Amino acid sequence: MDDHDPFNEPETVSARARELMPEEFFWDCADESAPFGSDEGFDAYYEWRDWREEHPTRNLCECLSWILEGREADYNPSLYTDEQIQQDLDDPGEAFLAESYDIFTLDTTIIASGLGQLLDEGRIDAEAKPLLMVAVRRQLHPLICFDVHRKTIMEAIERVIQAA
Repeated sequence: MDDHDPFNEPETVSARARELMPEEFFWDCADESAPFGSDEGFDAYYEWRDWREEHPTRNLCECLSWILEGREADYNPSLYTDEQIQQDLDDPGEAFLAESYDIFTLDTTIIASGLGQLLDEGRIDAEAKPLLMVAVRRQLHPLICFDVHRKTIMEAIERVIQAA
């Protein structure tokens, strides 16, 4: 895969990504609330690119399955119920895939991988969108997302995923 830098060279990303992601925060690598601004999001994008280079024809779902350690069926709307979010916050060591990720890291990795496909390929595989939406909805939960700026970004991400 080429060595382009979508954050400093926006002309290297797909036209569809530029169309769907006009807000500057999508391209901000310093804003922790932005999809690629945290270390987790930035690293996940480049991990996506490495995965894609090794698997040029595979569906994004296979990359997400790799991230989710084969437990994508368990990464579902039950994870963003009020009860589950409260339980995960009260006992983070028992949260979904807690042995590998905290909630923020896992969801950010899923989101950045999906948006990474949009940056590079101009689409997000339809089959992967439900997994991306679990990540977004968990991060939008009021017990997790209490900052207006972050909520604005997560709502924009949700819009982009639906439109892609």
